[in-house]
This record gives sequence, structure tokens and C-alpha cells, in this order.
Amino acid sequence: MDQPHGAFADTRTDPAGEQQWQLRLALDIAGLAAWSVDLETGEERWFAGSDELFGMRLGPSPTGQRILAALAPEYRQPVLDDFTRACAEGRGFTHRYLMRDSSGRERWMQSKAQVHWIGDPPRRALVGVTRDITAIVKSRGELEERAETEAERATAVQELAGALLAATTVDEVARAITDRFFQGVDAIGAVVLVPEHGRLRTLASAGAGVAAGRVMEGLPVTAAVPAARVIQENRAYYVRSHQEFRALSGGDPHQLLSLTAARSWAMLPLSRGDRAPGALILGYARRHAFPVEERTLLLALAGLTGQALERSALLQARIELAAAVQHVLLPGRLPEVPGLRLAARYLPARAGVTVGGDWYDVVALPDGRCALSIGDVEGHDVESAATMGQVRTALRAFAQNGAAPGQVLAATNALLHSLDSPLLTTCTYAVLDLARGELTAATAGHVPGVLGLTGGGTCLLAPPPGPPLGVAPDAAYPDQRWSLAEVETLTLLTDGLLEGPGLSLDDGLDLVRAAIANTDGRDPEHLADALLTAADAVDHRDDAALLTVRLTR
Repeated sequence: MDQPHGAFADTRTDPAGEQQWQLRLALDIAGLAAWSVDLETGEERWFAGSDELFGMRLGPSPTGQRILAALAPEYRQPVLDDFTRACAEGRGFTHRYLMRDSSGRERWMQSKAQVHWIGDPPRRALVGVTRDITAIVKSRGELEERAETEAERATAVQELAGALLAATTVDEVARAITDRFFQGVDAIGAVVLVPEHGRLRTLASAGAGVAAGRVMEGLPVTAAVPAARVIQENRAYYVRSHQEFRALSGGDPHQLLSLTAARSWAMLPLSRGDRAPGALILGYARRHAFPVEERTLLLALAGLTGQALERSALLQARIELAAAVQHVLLPGRLPEVPGLRLAARYLPARAGVTVGGDWYDVVALPDGRCALSIGDVEGHDVESAATMGQVRTALRAFAQNGAAPGQVLAATNALLHSLDSPLLTTCTYAVLDLARGELTAATAGHVPGVLGLTGGGTCLLAPPPGPPLGVAPDAAYPDQRWSLAEVETLTLLTDGLLEGPGLSLDDGLDLVRAAIANTDGRDPEHLADALLTAADAVDHRDDAALLTVRLTR
């Protein structure tokens, strides 16, 4: 049977040439170039499945210098050093480098070489392979960039969650959303709407959502806007296009689409159980797919926002009630006392709470003397304010019979203990007797006061302390007397004016004493203002009260 033309049956091959072609084919499949350098003669040999691996034709002629010239400048010397060292020391190397091929493309290559004995007679040669790793480097770079982006996003989400959990007022919740929310989820804008008296109120807006937020302000909760549907139906909508937005809002009667650069929206209920106390609208610059994982995250963050709003609203209501109680309990104005000029200040805490248990009081006694009290009930709520009112009222009542300060504190302590109050209360009670030129004071675990002396000096008003009020029913509170002969001013204060982060009570007292000594004229109003400045210097966190008295004689 005749063989067809071109059949391989009669083809004769050279075994050595066949091996070289098999090597070339294997290199071509693997995307490799193989090469060797005779370390005695310097002769190069190159084999490559593709002559275009380096963007240049490879062959038995010297090629290394041409490849070296194609390397990026910063890689030429390191590669040459590795090659020279390998030839001199008879050891291998592995090097990754960037080169530009004949078409101008940048390509990442990796060469690996080892020293072997080859040929007959055997000679030392550096035998290596080179491959194009551009795709690997690019893929790895994209993975690293994606990982970095995801890490940044996770950090932003974590910071947002922390800010929402720490928020104690509605304003702080709104600020957390506008500062962090839409940035943490790659949106370009955010609007938070809540129902109020049957209408929408824009609680917060940022980015591309600001203008739309202004338009929706005051619309009825039944208006044809997606945010209203989210609140009414307590469900999320993921809107991927303007067409879907119009379908959801009945044709966009309020022209919201003309006010935003967003092309997709996540519209989320601020859910608490079966109701939605508000809606969070996030806008995206491009068409967004909203995969399941992202929807889960967005709903979780929206729920956390709803909880923060509800919690802060309840806290705010409690604070406002306590503030009203405190406003009633603190003196509306200080009495006029002959021979004295008085000033007082109350400083709220800085941690989102606007009320506490600090108080001050001045009582003109029937016998012409003047009683002063200042104190601090622990806590920052209605119970603290109510306890403060009880203590202040008791002090006023027991002061009317002319008892000494220690006796007034003892009677108040017994009453407070009988009421079984769980809150610690510190207090200083002092009586000025201008006729006798004498000051008498006692303290229930309270911080010292400060006396301003003629000549600019100061000294502490620190009677031997008794325990805080309400702790022990039979506690004693020793009296201590001072002559008023050299006293110009008296300042009573609470520890919120003295202590701050990293500042001890003693250091705070030093600041107060310096402020008193340096206040020109020692006018009580000017002195009170100077002490507030000192409080700013200690970065006070607790609420604080102060009472300043100038003796005019």
C-alpha cells in the first residue's frame, strides 16, 4: 500500500537535532528561555520556544548584552552584579527584574541559574532559565491593592461602628454618619431622614445627598419619595438606575434626580423591630449591583444607626429633664449681702451630658451672718439632680437655727442616711461672720477651698474632713476657724474644676491658686471667669461649680 505524500513513515531525523526541537517545543509550551554560559570561554548558548520571549531574536550568538541594555536602569547593575558574582564564585542566583521589549512594553522577567559541569570533556557552565512573570506580578499587585482597599474599608466601617456606639446625642449620631458612613461603603453621599409630626426631617446629609436632603425636608411622610416608602414599609430598596428610581417614586415629582450625581441608591430603614424610626439613603456614582454580602453589611450598619438614634434620643430626653430639675434647684440669683460681693458659675460636663449633681448656694442667716455651701453628688442624671436638691434643701433648713457648720453637716448627713440614698455626696459648708471678722467651715470629704489674702498670697480652706454625706449615720464634722483680717476673697469649688486628664488634684489646686493670685482687683466676676479659663487649661471632663466671694468691708 502506497504511503501518502508527506507521511512520516520514511522521515529520517538527526537524534541530536530532534532533541533540540523537543526542547524548543517544551520551552515554548512552558513560556521559558533556556541558556548557558561557558565559564571558561564565555560562550553563550540560548534556546527558546519563542524568539519573542524577550522581544528580540534569540540564538547562539551573544545575546546577554542586548538583554542587559533592555533592562530598566535601576535593575541593570544588580542583575550584572549577580551574574558576575555567580561566574566568579561558581554559584547560582535568582533575580527578578523589569525590562522594556522591542515594542516598548514593560515586562517582568525572572531568571534562575545554577553552575553545572557539562560537555565532553566536562566544563563548568552557568545554566539557567528565564520566564515572563508579568501576568503574575500584575495579578499579585491587583490582589494586594484589593486587599489594601478592603482593609481600609474594614477600618472605616469599624470606626463608624465605634462612633455610633459612642454617640450620646442625636447630633453625634448625625456627625458620625456624615463624617464616616458613606465613605466607609464607597458611596458619594448620604441622607438620614426621620419622621417628625407627620413630616420628613433631614437629620443629616453629606456629599452628593445634601441638595436632595434639603428638598425632602418638610415633605409629608406620605409623599411620593423613596425615603418615605422606606419608613412606611420598614423595608430596604436597592435602586440600580434612574429608571428604577422613577418607578419607585411615581415619576420623580420632586425632581430629586436633578439634584444628585448618584446613579444607584441603597435605601435602608433604621429598623427597630417592626418599625422604622427613619431612613438612610446612600448614593453611588455608578450603577451598583449590591451583592448579598454588601446588603447584609449595609442593613447591619443601618440598624446600628437606628439603635444609636433611639438611645441618644432617650438619653437626651433624660438629660433635658434633669437639666430642668437642676435649673429649678440651683439659685436663680445670689442674694445681696452687706459687705460681700458674690459670683457663681456652673460648668457642664463635656462628654455629651449637660447636667450633674454639683451645686452652690448662699443663705443670708437671720443673725446677719452669711452661709455658703458647695457640693457634688456623684452621677449625671435625674437621680443625681434630685439628691442634690435634697441636700441643698436640708442644709438651708438646718442653717436657719444658727448652728455651727459641723452641726449642720451632721444633721444633713443623718437625714440623708435615713433616706437611704445610694449616691455619695461631698460638701463644704462655711459661715462668714463679718461682725466678728471670722470664718468657720466644715467639710464632708470635699476638695479644699482657696482664700485670697492681702498682698497677693493664697492659702487653702481645708478643715479636717469628715466622711461624705449619707455614708455613716453618726459621722462627725469638725469645725475650723480663720480670721478674716487678711482675707480678701473666698473661693469654693468642686473637683471638676481642678482635675483633668493627666492632671492631679494638687496640680489643679496650684493652677487655681495662681489664677486667684494673678487676678487684678479680685472682682468676683473677673475671678470666676479666670477660674473658668483655668478649668479649660486642665481640660475638665466632669461638671463643675464654683462660688467666689469678695469681702468689701
